[in-house]
Amino acid sequence: METKNSEYILTMSHVNKSFPGVKALDDVSIRVKRGEVHGLVGENGAGKSTLMKILSGVYTKDSGEVVFDGQVIEKTTPVESLNRGMSIIYQEFNLVQTMTVGENIFMGRFKEVGGMRGTHKKARELLDSIGSKIRTHTLVKDLSTSEMQMVEIAKALSFNSKLIIMDEPSSSLTADELKALFQIVRQLVQQGISVIYISHKLDEIFELCDSITIMRDGHVIDSKPVADLTRAEMITKMVGREIENEYPPRPECVGDVLLEVSNLNSHKLHDVSFQLHRGEILGLVGLVGAGRTEMIRALFGADHVRSIDVKMEGKPVHIKNPRDAIALGMALVPEDRKLQGLVLPFSVGANISMAALKNISSGPLKVVNGSKEKELSQRQIEDLLIKTPSAETKVVSLSGGNQQKCVLGRWLEMNPKVLILDEPTRGIDVGAKFEIYLLMKRIVENGGSIILISSELPEVLNMSNRVLAVCEGRITGEFNPVTDSVDTIMDKVLG
Repeated sequence: METKNSEYILTMSHVNKSFPGVKALDDVSIRVKRGEVHGLVGENGAGKSTLMKILSGVYTKDSGEVVFDGQVIEKTTPVESLNRGMSIIYQEFNLVQTMTVGENIFMGRFKEVGGMRGTHKKARELLDSIGSKIRTHTLVKDLSTSEMQMVEIAKALSFNSKLIIMDEPSSSLTADELKALFQIVRQLVQQGISVIYISHKLDEIFELCDSITIMRDGHVIDSKPVADLTRAEMITKMVGREIENEYPPRPECVGDVLLEVSNLNSHKLHDVSFQLHRGEILGLVGLVGAGRTEMIRALFGADHVRSIDVKMEGKPVHIKNPRDAIALGMALVPEDRKLQGLVLPFSVGANISMAALKNISSGPLKVVNGSKEKELSQRQIEDLLIKTPSAETKVVSLSGGNQQKCVLGRWLEMNPKVLILDEPTRGIDVGAKFEIYLLMKRIVENGGSIILISSELPEVLNMSNRVLAVCEGRITGEFNPVTDSVDTIMDKVLG
C-alpha cells in the first residue's frame, strides 16, 4: 500500500464501474506521482471522466481500490474529497449563473474568507494570478464561455489542494489565457501539487505533461512518460487504429455564389459583408470575443441587428428569426451543445428528430408518428455511427462526441443548403474529430455549403476552402489557406 511518504499521491487499482447497458470502466489502474502533471487521454466514452468522478466522489466504484495520500478511500463525497485535498474542474461548468464571480469562487466559505469584502478581495487575487481581468462583481450569466472557464480554474485554485484534476480546461481559452493556465500549472507542480490533465489537444499533452495514461473503451491501454511516445503512437493507442493524417484531403468542389450577406451591423458588428459558395467550406478565424459567433447568430435570426441584407441564390430574403432561416434551408450547430443544442432530459431519438417534427406529424393535433420518428433517428444513428445503447437512451448519458453527432444528425435529416458549425469539435477526441471532418467533406461534395467557426486554427486552415479573419466585429481579411501564411492571417486576426 502507498504511504504518505510514497512518491505516488494517488493509486487507483483494478477499478470497475458499470451503468445500465454500459461497462464504463474495466479493471482500470492508474498511478500519479507527487508534483507531476499526469496526462489522461482517450476518445470520448473511453472512461476518463467516469474515473475522475469516482475519485472525486460523484460516482461510487463497483470494485477496486483507491489510495490517496496514503489513505485508502472506500466511499467518499465531493465535499469529503475537497477536504482531503482533491479539486476537480469539470468539462461542463459547475457555476451558479445568478451569482457573482467572487461568490462562485468561494461559495459556502464566505465567513471563513471575511464576508463579502474578503470574498471579492481574495477572488481578485486568484483571478490576477492567472492573468484574468474579469470583475469579481460580474454575474456569471453575463460571462463568455472562456471567462466561465477561468472562474472554474480560480475556484479550484482557491482550495488548498494536493491534487487538481483538470478536465478539458483549455477548451475555450485564448492563446494568452492558455499560456497563463500553463504557467499556473507549472507553479503548482513546483509547490509539490499534482495535476491530472485531461485533454483532446495533443499539443498540450506533449508540452505540459510529464507522464500519460491512455484509455480506450473503459480500459487502460498504456501508461508511461510522455517522452517515450510519439504523436502517431498516441493517436493509434487512443483510437485503436492508425490514422495517417489528422485531416482528410481538402474538398475541392466550390461552385457559384449561394449566399450573400452585406450591411450587417449590430452593437458588436460593423459593416460585415461576405459571400458563401456552393460546395464551399468558409472558415472564420478570430480571437474569442472577436464577433464570429455574433455574425452567424445574426445571419440565423437569433440575435437582434440594426441592419442586414441577405441574398439566397441571388434573391433577397428576410430572416427575422431562426424559423425563417430554417425555412430557407439553413441550419446552425451552436457553440455550446449542452446549453443551446440539446434537450438533455430527452432521448437520443427525440433530440435527433426535433427539427423534423412537422414531417413526421399528422392530423389536426399534429401528433408525432412514433414509428417514423424511430426510423428517422435510427437512420442518423447508423449513418453517423452514434455510439448509444438505443434511440431511447437519454442523450445526457452519451459522450461529448456522440452528443455532437446527435445535433448534426438533427440538421442533416433536413438536408440543409447552408450548415453553420460553431466550434463543432470542441471537447471531442481525435477519432471523433476525423469522423466529423469526413462528414463535412461529404456534405459539401453533395452540394451543401458550410460556414465553420473554430478556435483551433489548424482545423480551419486544413478544412476550409477560404478563410475570413474577424477582429473587433469586422472582417479584416480574406485568405486562401493553401497559399497564405499563418503569420499573414494572424496579423489580421490581431488587428
